[in-house]
Amino acid sequence: MPRKLKSYFYAGSIVILPILLTVFIINWMINFVVLLSSKSFTVKLISEFVNKFGYSDINEIKYIIYLFYVLSIILFIIFVGYITRNILGRKIASAINNIMCKLPIIRHIYTTISQIVNLISSNKNTSYKKTVLIEYPRKGIFSIGFLTSEHNPLIENVVGEKMYNIFVPTSPNPTSGMFISMKQTDVHILDVKIEDAIKLVISGGVLIPGMESKHETNK
Repeated sequence: MPRKLKSYFYAGSIVILPILLTVFIINWMINFVVLLSSKSFTVKLISEFVNKFGYSDINEIKYIIYLFYVLSIILFIIFVGYITRNILGRKIASAINNIMCKLPIIRHIYTTISQIVNLISSNKNTSYKKTVLIEYPRKGIFSIGFLTSEHNPLIENVVGEKMYNIFVPTSPNPTSGMFISMKQTDVHILDVKIEDAIKLVISGGVLIPGMESKHETNK
């Protein structure tokens, strides 16, 4: 395959694969809900209730039943969220979390997904003030980090210079990483949003902020 065709193929794959994966996941979720609902006690109960009123053609209202089932799941999730807001619910959620974290194989998948979901859904990234570029772990190697504080009196009293607290995340799980303190002069502030920097870390450098606008300009 010629080099240009390969580049076109890779470029097309980058555009199409996320769309196909999104459609596939949504389709899988819908089919999964339909499969569960078609064999669930709730749907059977509704079907028997409708039949008592002489409406025997259940196929015409099956989508309404499925919608009712989906809404029931959503309400159940909301109910679980409401329960976890009180002390007893937090203890139950913590117990379940401890059990999941102790299960072999499952714990690795569960903890990774849980950490990423918590990072995206929570306000943890608000503790990051700015995106920075530093030479870490040695000179000549640059890493993306997040400025967490512009002062560290504990270290400044020893070093005698202004020090920045930096959190250097790992890829693809940005919830883990290293805390380091660097001189202000060694820290370069980047004009990149925290959310975009997190996406860059999670993708392992694939999703580079600003690349799309540059491609459009070059066209």
